[in-house]
Amino acid sequence: MNKQLFTLLPVLFFSGAAVADICDNENEVTPIAQIQGENEQSSLIDQQVTVRGIVTASWQTDEQLSGFFIHSFAQDMDDNPATSEGLFAVTEKHHSSVDIGEQVKLTGKVTERSQLTSLVDISSITTCGDAESLPDITDLKLPVQSLAELEALEGMPIKLSASSANELTISGHYNYPRHGYFDVSSGRLWTPTQIVMPGQDAKRQAEENQLNRLQVDDNSNVVEPSPLPFSNLWHGKQNSLRSGATIANFSGIISQFNNAYRVQPTEDLTLESSSKQPQLPEKANDSVRIASFNVLNFFNGNGSGQGFPTPRGADNTEQMKRQLQKIVAALTALDADIVGLMELENDGFGERSAIFQLVEALEKASGKEYEVAEPRAEKIGTDQITVGIIYQPKRVKPSSHALFTRQGPFSWGSRPPLAQRFIDRNTDSEFSVVVNHFKSKGSCPEDSDSPNSNKNDGQACWNELRLKSSQQLLAWISEESLANPVLLGDFNAYYHEDPIRYFSENNFYNPSNATDYSYVYDSQAGSLDHIFVANSLESKVKGVYHLPFNADEPWVYDYRDETYFSDGPFRSSDHDPLVLDLRFSGSGM
Repeated sequence: MNKQLFTLLPVLFFSGAAVADICDNENEVTPIAQIQGENEQSSLIDQQVTVRGIVTASWQTDEQLSGFFIHSFAQDMDDNPATSEGLFAVTEKHHSSVDIGEQVKLTGKVTERSQLTSLVDISSITTCGDAESLPDITDLKLPVQSLAELEALEGMPIKLSASSANELTISGHYNYPRHGYFDVSSGRLWTPTQIVMPGQDAKRQAEENQLNRLQVDDNSNVVEPSPLPFSNLWHGKQNSLRSGATIANFSGIISQFNNAYRVQPTEDLTLESSSKQPQLPEKANDSVRIASFNVLNFFNGNGSGQGFPTPRGADNTEQMKRQLQKIVAALTALDADIVGLMELENDGFGERSAIFQLVEALEKASGKEYEVAEPRAEKIGTDQITVGIIYQPKRVKPSSHALFTRQGPFSWGSRPPLAQRFIDRNTDSEFSVVVNHFKSKGSCPEDSDSPNSNKNDGQACWNELRLKSSQQLLAWISEESLANPVLLGDFNAYYHEDPIRYFSENNFYNPSNATDYSYVYDSQAGSLDHIFVANSLESKVKGVYHLPFNADEPWVYDYRDETYFSDGPFRSSDHDPLVLDLRFSGSGM
């Protein structure tokens, strides 16, 4: 028969007591364990087989998974723990349905469907009544010992839990708005070089992370689901699915999709504890509050507000207004005396520039006066984005014009750092703030022999350039005799990486801990944003605060989609702001 014509025919469906014996007949039945085998891929790909089993989960509509899962009859199971007893049957445009607990016999072709061993092109389905009991549920605890443990459970029902020392934690949700799934782990996942040293330690940590993560799917093939799924897990001031929250143990089916293992839940998920949203302490009158904030490409128009589209940021005026509203809400909540900003449109310091429009909106919202630290230049460097410093003149005063350098790695790659000398009006103490934005980890050099290529030590590409940026930065600070410098910004390097350790090894104090974070990438938390103070200021540090406004929030809640937009500081950027409080006692230093 013509194959194309055959696929258009309806599935032959048999049911009732008259055909019950069909399921009991072992003739021509291929055991599911034989189809699955011990390897990632079935050895029977493209072969037509007849199988039988008990339906353990069914999501057959086009809006769901277009199929159902079955588990082997007890008499068909083997004694090999490395072979799965579960299988997915793809029914697609079926003319019937099956229910959980039914015994079925079906014929189709074996395939690896996005790495999930499945039966497709099903020509017949026979139901033979309900099973006396459902298959046993396997307890599965994260982390697993090896991915083979998950492969051996593919298509089978499980009860998921975390190790005794942790709880099931939402670790990331990058694909949640588009494909409806998020990642779960035993405790929060950390970027390896955030918590261990680059090299072998980072490689081992990366391997451990791979064994400690599963996708939790919404049992749907719908792209950009609306409304978003898993509303039972929404929480926080923006009522969203935030990473860092913990959930109760739950049952589901292990499946696989595009080189990742996942769970298809068979029960509603329950929130156990919310993602932490600590409050910033009230600013003390005797302290100077300094903040660092990457504003994620704030462009107010293509060159001093001249319209859209722009190279980065908002696509139109309406999006830009929403973006500005969120950034201003975040800055108002920080109420910092000095703010170092990253990813501003590099369009100078005129009245229509991005930084001045931001300050104007901030003054209106906060009722407080802010000024811009301006260098003696039309703009800072030649990149599309730049750094900036704004401050409250009633609290601090500049003792000179702002400075920047384009020496060494700051001529290309890392953005020129901007420095401003300040005097604390309460104590006349002098200090300097230097805002930075080092080269990112992406767009690797084409030459694999380049010193900036990925050395597979956990630090990704351009680590050499970022390290040279740290070295050049301290040399420039020394040349300019910047008193009591405070370094802040997006250094695009994690806590234990070379560029960050260089500061700690050269007379700068890092008041943060390895378990502080400002960014979540690939479901792993870490801090690309840092604040350092010269050792001379270490005793003046009253506190440092990492505020989870953004990194734990799904990206869809930012300014781009009006459907999900809400007022307030949450998801005002993709990086969290950092805040440092310095207390100068007495007059002078």
